[in-house]
Amino acid sequence: MAFVKKVAIVLIFIAILTRLAFLDLRPMDHDESVHAWISLKNVVENPSYRYDPAFHGPFIYFIISTSFMLFGDSDFSARLPVALFSILGIYFALKFERWYGKSAYILGIFMLISPSILYYSRYARDDVVVVSSFLAFAYFYFLYKEDTKLKNALMASLFLAIIFTSKENWTQYFAVFLASVLLYRLLRRDFSFDRNFIPSAVLFIFFSSFLYSSAFAYVIHFKWPEVMFSFDWIARFFEKSLPYWLSQGVSSPHEKPIYYYSNILLRYEFLPIAFAVAAVRKKNLGFHEIFAICWLVLAFLFYHAMAYKTPWLVVHLATPLCFFGMVFMRKEILEKKEIKAVLAIGIVATSVVSVHVVYFDYDNVGQPLIYVQTQRGAIEMAEKIKDLLNHGYRVAVYAADGHYWPLPWILRNENVFFTTQCPQGYEYVFAVYRDYQCLQGYEIVAKYELRKYWDFYELKKL
Repeated sequence: MAFVKKVAIVLIFIAILTRLAFLDLRPMDHDESVHAWISLKNVVENPSYRYDPAFHGPFIYFIISTSFMLFGDSDFSARLPVALFSILGIYFALKFERWYGKSAYILGIFMLISPSILYYSRYARDDVVVVSSFLAFAYFYFLYKEDTKLKNALMASLFLAIIFTSKENWTQYFAVFLASVLLYRLLRRDFSFDRNFIPSAVLFIFFSSFLYSSAFAYVIHFKWPEVMFSFDWIARFFEKSLPYWLSQGVSSPHEKPIYYYSNILLRYEFLPIAFAVAAVRKKNLGFHEIFAICWLVLAFLFYHAMAYKTPWLVVHLATPLCFFGMVFMRKEILEKKEIKAVLAIGIVATSVVSVHVVYFDYDNVGQPLIYVQTQRGAIEMAEKIKDLLNHGYRVAVYAADGHYWPLPWILRNENVFFTTQCPQGYEYVFAVYRDYQCLQGYEIVAKYELRKYWDFYELKKL
């Protein structure tokens, strides 16, 4: 037991190191910078945040804003909350050792070294928050199934509320939970009422309404009770969130072929695939087994059926693969020397891939795991703008479609004019090729690669 605890401590230490070291090394990308900007400008500086389904739930903005208030606004502090949630997910993965022994350590190691989870653990968006919270929910709910203690029910409810307030794919996670409970009860003809359902529901509703009603903003002005107990936020939620994401599921600018995730999983997440395949066997279906099957099946159906497909969503597929493997793996298989050798090779190979992608090749959009990552040219462009401003020049950044992020975040403390209309009267204008033709009397003096295949030109007034 002492050895097991030492292994757990080592894994958590490595998790802290891999999540926090050089956390601000990679330039902020479009989505990250928008999340950071909203957290700073609409929560911290001018409390005016309102839920917008295009930018997902409120939880991410309030935890990032809390980080800003504690540590100041920076790339590091913007990414810190998600990194901490990733560490929390690894911690709870290891806690399943209570039921699954060494298999839980494979889940924990996977959460530690997975290329997709590690990459997006160092990324200011919601997906790793959701995955880690669902592991925490599962742990507390499994405990609750054993002892029926209210504290475990409340903790499970809290992590469900975090998922609900984080991202619209809460629908998939809630479906997993509800399907598991219903199937389990149907198989056992158990239709009794859970006495702890009501206090758990109260906590869930309170937490969710507090965030979706922008209550943190109203606390500052001492008006939060009138918002907290208003149902306006519920109307906004159903009028905006569900229609928006239903439409994205059917047709989206991010639409990809049905095999999109298979390519990413086979290239980066071969360890959980092998673990899940090796674990397949007949077994009596208790709640844990039903839960693992529902999570795996519903996740693959949900994300493959959706038109909207992006690489960060792969974490929602890779995690249930390994969770399924943990639940169904036979202990005697893990004791075999050849299995240990294969597992060790898989861990080393996955670690090498992770280190390469996360710390060295992080801006290579040729990697299927990486999307529209900001290039170093954005940093060079921002430094040039700062230099021009320091010399007293007026500077505008112009993109007709507004695709100049993350520059507003990088230059948040500078007097730069960002516009979607052709700017007039500025000594320097930075604009994309298809837009700068509207400018008269300027010459091109430099070019910067903001994102791959998305260049900005520096234009100087003659």
